[in-house]
Amino acid sequence: MPLLTLSQVKKTYGAELILDNISLQLQPGEKGGLIGPNGSGKTTLLKIMAGEEEADQGEIHLTRGARVGYLPQEPRPIDSGSLRRHLEYPLRRIFDLKEEMAVLEKDIAEQAQMEGRSVDQQLERYAALTNCFEQEGGYQVESRLLGVARGLGFSDSDLDRNLSSFSGGEKTRARLAGLLLQELDLLLLDEPTNFLDLSAIFWLEKYLRDLRCALIVVSHDRFFLNRVVNRIFALRGHRLKAYRGNYSAYQEQLALERLSSEREYRHRQRIKAREERLVREAKADERSKRQAKSRQKRLEKFEAVERLEEEQSFKLGFRYSGRSGRQVIIFEGVRKEFDGNTVIDDLSFEINYGDRVALVGPNGAGKSTLLKLIAGDLEPTAGAIRLGPAVRITYFTQEQEQLDPELTLLETISAASGLDLKEARNHLGRYLFRGDDVFKKAGDLSGGEKNRLALARLALGSGNCLLMDEPTSHLDLPALEEIEKVLAAYPGTLIVVSHDRYFLKGLANRVFELDHDQLHIHNYSFDQYMAEKDQPGPKSAQPGKGGESKENEKQKRQEEHRRRQAGHKNRRRLKDKQARLEEEIDKKETEISRLEETLANPAGYGDHSELAELGSRLDQARTNLSELLQRWEEITDQLDHLDQLAPD
Repeated sequence: MPLLTLSQVKKTYGAELILDNISLQLQPGEKGGLIGPNGSGKTTLLKIMAGEEEADQGEIHLTRGARVGYLPQEPRPIDSGSLRRHLEYPLRRIFDLKEEMAVLEKDIAEQAQMEGRSVDQQLERYAALTNCFEQEGGYQVESRLLGVARGLGFSDSDLDRNLSSFSGGEKTRARLAGLLLQELDLLLLDEPTNFLDLSAIFWLEKYLRDLRCALIVVSHDRFFLNRVVNRIFALRGHRLKAYRGNYSAYQEQLALERLSSEREYRHRQRIKAREERLVREAKADERSKRQAKSRQKRLEKFEAVERLEEEQSFKLGFRYSGRSGRQVIIFEGVRKEFDGNTVIDDLSFEINYGDRVALVGPNGAGKSTLLKLIAGDLEPTAGAIRLGPAVRITYFTQEQEQLDPELTLLETISAASGLDLKEARNHLGRYLFRGDDVFKKAGDLSGGEKNRLALARLALGSGNCLLMDEPTSHLDLPALEEIEKVLAAYPGTLIVVSHDRYFLKGLANRVFELDHDQLHIHNYSFDQYMAEKDQPGPKSAQPGKGGESKENEKQKRQEEHRRRQAGHKNRRRLKDKQARLEEEIDKKETEISRLEETLANPAGYGDHSELAELGSRLDQARTNLSELLQRWEEITDQLDHLDQLAPD
């Protein structure tokens, strides 16, 4: 029996349709990922499931007595008191038992010292309490509480801090910890990884996989979805469609859907074009007129097939100023302190042209500080930082400090460039800001909109060393794929801070791991770094003073360049084959149309053998067309596979 059922749910805000005819079933223990572009209604749907909003139409059925927990994306007020008190609340029954047992222990001890007083009744009660305490995991409750707190990035000293002193991100983590300690039947999470570092995300993935309750999670973290969920619920065009498997399985199914949709669309368009041409070219005799009229009726009833379009995203581009010298960034014994607290200490390393560095580490480890030191926004307390010849830095900041909240979008772009109003509007249009949106103030934008505006502003500059501090925050999946594609093709040096492992996968050829003011350099891909994290053992990381030999680095870059060039060459070859096949298909369809037209008017032929020959030629032409279409589909599949492996 399903735990949760939604049937034909509809939701509007004013005249705007958000959800239309949404149906969904979730079984006990099933784990689903809810995905879709920003603004598609994911949060609204989650609130309807949680009972925080009502649907305009449709039915929502939750199994009687089911316990539901909900973590909203937006920060909400949280009760004051210590973090420990907050985390003990979901476990209050166990702690109440523990307290009652302690009182009873004291009472039994006092009674035993009094001559003639029986403690049989108290001992019987204590035995019952002990049994209940053990069955509910009372002896593991402290380690369970500490495990969740530490797993989500809290230190033991944080347990005694008052929640009122917590940042917004810390409060969200505290809420998540409280939910994970509850005994729930259904857990609803809206972007739970937003405020977690990599180690906390690793921990949460394992915890959720082992959790017995059902789960629906909204997330743009594709790696997280791959590891946690076994179903995908995709929201597109106000409608919901369910897919079996994780995010990668969903991508494979969606690619097949798109291919099938494209084939059907092309097939229908060819049929329609042929029928329309035959109607136009119909002869003046009565027979031809009747056939044309019949074809016209069929066209009027012709059912159009729409393409399964790609989800809309902005069009990103970074201007490249030309290559720099071999040495790009050199750190020599760099230390950075804030108010006497050391954030970065004695860092020495070198980054060379073409390096693609993933900068990772816990929250507060100093990743953003390191980027600001490279960009020159901060000065080191000690040591030296040098940029190589012809190095030009382009810097995307996590907090978008360059955006003036009082300026409109149009004013922001105009002030950062020499573009006139029309050009500025066109530029904003590439980033999905259209119509009256350009007159909004930057301070009134959502997190995702601010990110897009910051990227639009950044694209106006020109450089050859790109620093990106959490560029994927608040962006939906189509936008993430666009950034991945652009950065993969960026010819300069790249240093990126991100918690999105799927984004970093295949992008970085070096990993800088910053933790407790120390830097560990891994001179290999992020994929290999992730494999090491999954399989604990001897690490090959080097301290911030070392690295691979220059010759090895050069060979790696040359090998990567050759691999990319081979991929581009193979893709061009397949595209040429595809174009030639499409020409042959068009010619063959024209031949079939002519043969069908001839056979449709046999009055001009008295020789039955000639008609038989025409019929045979038509059959052969159709067979040839089928073979051509099969070859076209095979090449299209190969191109789709190449696009997934190494997008242009």
